[in-house]
Amino acid sequence: MIDGCGRTIDHLRLSLTDYCNLACRYCVPEDAPSPSQMIDTEFAFQVVRWLSRDHGIRNLRLTGGEPLLFPGLAPLIERFGTLESLHEISLTTNAQALAQHALALRAAGLSRVNVSLDTLDPQRFSYITRGGRIDRTLAGIEAAVEAGLTPVKINVVAQRGLNHDELPDIAYWGLSRGCVVRFLEVMPIGPLTHVADQHLVPAAEMLERLGRHFELSPIATRPGQPATDYAATAAGLRGVIGIIAPTTKPFCDRCRRLRLTSRGELVPCVHDRSSTCLAGAWDGQRLDVALADHLLADAIAAKPEVGPRNQLITMTALGG
Repeated sequence: MIDGCGRTIDHLRLSLTDYCNLACRYCVPEDAPSPSQMIDTEFAFQVVRWLSRDHGIRNLRLTGGEPLLFPGLAPLIERFGTLESLHEISLTTNAQALAQHALALRAAGLSRVNVSLDTLDPQRFSYITRGGRIDRTLAGIEAAVEAGLTPVKINVVAQRGLNHDELPDIAYWGLSRGCVVRFLEVMPIGPLTHVADQHLVPAAEMLERLGRHFELSPIATRPGQPATDYAATAAGLRGVIGIIAPTTKPFCDRCRRLRLTSRGELVPCVHDRSSTCLAGAWDGQRLDVALADHLLADAIAAKPEVGPRNQLITMTALGG
């Protein structure tokens, strides 16, 4: 798939559910409606098969909500693994339940995981996530490394006044375990745009803080990669630190992503409210490929050159 701006679309983010067992303050509004959606397993498989076989999707990321809450996750991953056109199957998780699932997911064919970890302080973790337990996430990361779901990528949303003073400590913790550690700017998405206004830590400031503790050397960016990666060395440690700056340095020009929500909506741009209802091509048993092709063409045609930042819904509904 090539969109109207010449970008090759080969990454799919598939949201399995909008349920999550955390309610992070930059992700879930305080008055958010209760989550209610699980994607139909057969619909998900047939859509991924169609997109990978007919339209060049090569990288599949399973998201949510929290994808580990999706029933039958490992068998579904195993089915995805039969699709020879897919090159990688990864998963984004808060890791609260990863310790008990890591080995089974690796055996099913999952390639690697991205884990959200915004602090190493238990009280801060509980505050940011509205009640999460940091010991569960840390144990999940350790289990993922041991299971071979590597490279484990730790995602840290940098937030002024909440965790901006911890960035070097989190980097040390992750690199010492062989993880890639990536620091993200807060994104102004949907009803939570004010969070970026209050807590944004610009990429330049992150680099300055990290540069006091690590020697950082830029690494060439791969096609479609949102992160700017750096080889990081310090005190005998060597690894990779990434910076993702969607607010101060948008990477729309190299976006290769398409999203499918748990409600069956194709979302071509995370910052744009436009979507296409692919569920209309599903009769409960079979995907109408001809109709799906038409709907996909509409979605790709609607992918803007630059995200207009008019999104109305939250990341838990979009698929993080």
